[in-house]
Formats: sequence, structure tokens, C-alpha cells
Amino acid sequence: MAMQKSTRLISLLVLLAIIAIVATFIIPAWKHHQTLSRMEQAIRVGEPAKLVVMEAATMRGGLSQLKPDDLKINPQATANAYVARVDISETGRITIVTRDTGALPAPTFLLTPLEAPKDSGGAPILWACDMLTGDPQWTPSSCTRPGNAPVAPAVTGSASPRPA
Repeated sequence: MAMQKSTRLISLLVLLAIIAIVATFIIPAWKHHQTLSRMEQAIRVGEPAKLVVMEAATMRGGLSQLKPDDLKINPQATANAYVARVDISETGRITIVTRDTGALPAPTFLLTPLEAPKDSGGAPILWACDMLTGDPQWTPSSCTRPGNAPVAPAVTGSASPRPA
């Protein structure tokens, strides 16, 4: 009887050891995936702001003709658990400041509108995405830039982003 109990105890301890070893790999991977997912959600919040810029550029005849009054956005359109603020500059650049994503320091993204070549046949505006603050490992796959677009300068430290 004692032998049977000790066998059960050993089996239980082996099982707990296996669970602990598996958890040491799964938990960090899951947290990494969660943080990247939150970054993707934060970038998607910029879509209504992109629409505002594209509509204003279309109505005015190009990005160089934008007026500050054209670039107003409803704050409710950019409400999200992972976004602290979305700003549109007078040049159409969109700044997305994140919060509560699990990444420290909280990343800040800059979406820069670029006029597409007239003969491209695609969208009239292309978007370049840069991470201004934060660890580059948290850059979502949707944050890309056209091949010929200049890279925005990174902001060092945890200071607030430069006005766009």
C-alpha cells in the first residue's frame, strides 16, 4: 500500500515538473503575442484618421493644399483601450500614442501620407508608418513604408513625441 502511494506521489511530482517546464516557454510567448496583437489594434485606430486626410487631400487637390480645418476628427472614432491619443498635424501626419499594451515604454507611431505617382494606378495616397518611441520588437507587421519613402527620425527616451 505504501509503495502504491509513493508511486502516485512520484507520478504527480513528475507531472507538475513537466507542466512547470512547458509553462516557462508558453507564458512568455503568449505575452509577446498579446502585446503584438494590441499594437495591431492600436495601428488600426489610425484608419479613420487616414480617411479624413485622404478625403481632405482629394477635396483640396493634394496633400500640399491641406488646411487645418479639413483635418478634424471625432475623438470617439479613435477610442480604443490601447490608444491614448490620435493627432493629425496640418500636413496630414497622424501620431498614435499607445497605452496599456504591455510594451514599455509605450510606443508612439507616426503615419505619414505620401502622394502616389500619377501613373501608379493605385490609391492616390500611400502611407508610411514609423515607430517614434518604443522598442522596435513591438512594431506590428502592418506598420510598413513604401520602398522609396524616407524614414522618420526616432525619438529617444520617454519624452512625448515631437509634433508632426
